[in-house]
Amino acid sequence: MSNDYEEHKLDWKGQEIIVRWCPEWLGGDIAHLEIVTADRSPHPISETGYRSHFCPRELVEGAGGPVTFTLAWLEKKFDGKPVQLSLL
Repeated sequence: MSNDYEEHKLDWKGQEIIVRWCPEWLGGDIAHLEIVTADRSPHPISETGYRSHFCPRELVEGAGGPVTFTLAWLEKKFDGKPVQLSLL
């Protein structure tokens, strides 16, 4: 079993985001993607700045890899408004 992660850093709209990708989480066909802002500030797919996502490896690889997949996900969820934590 392997939990080796690739790590990628990207800048998304001035926010430093770290993408960690394990294509064979626990040695199977399920992959693990972690998306975290360097300063743990919110982003469109997480109010806490951290998102853990388990999915079929082919889903991410078919989209062009973990960075391309993450950027597309962020853009899809981005509504042009700043992300703020809820006070409720």
